[in-house]
Amino acid sequence: MRERLHAAERPIANFHAWYASAHRDPEKRREPFTMEEFCWFLPPMDEGEAEGPPAAAGAAMLALCEAVQVPGFAMAFYDALATAGEGTPPPSLLALLADDALLLAPVEHQDGWGGLLLAEDTAAGQERTFRLADDPQRVVTLHVPPAPDAAAPAWAAAGSWLPIVRSGDSNPPPSALLPESL
Repeated sequence: MRERLHAAERPIANFHAWYASAHRDPEKRREPFTMEEFCWFLPPMDEGEAEGPPAAAGAAMLALCEAVQVPGFAMAFYDALATAGEGTPPPSLLALLADDALLLAPVEHQDGWGGLLLAEDTAAGQERTFRLADDPQRVVTLHVPPAPDAAAPAWAAAGSWLPIVRSGDSNPPPSALLPESL
């Protein structure tokens, strides 16, 4: 609940930070105000919680950019991912791609896939057919989880779990190679 309230307050908090920064006395305060200073529902940061995306997902994003396979909406997350993936070798499976969703550094499990999910709001809570970035002939239908922020046009979620969608009369999809790290 707190995350949803924080998501709703961000636009007005950002405006207040901009307005206060524009009218601040530079002699009393050198640094501009930040959005967080005007947030009531800012989620607390855990000391053990990592800030930023996983390095493997960042390396996968950089490799996808080199191969010119990144959907346009995912470029909104490029800076954070590029910083996280710098100097990290790309994972053996780069990504699962759909028209409006991207699962970076995917890890296959018996009944689904895990990884860093980047998605547009149109994919939230929907079934999507993903193709493996390295082998476009390999496809799997997965259920994209609901968006954590209903107001955002695109969103990212680390540690996402996307279950495989199977119809009653279909065979399970072929399994892909597991990453070497497992």
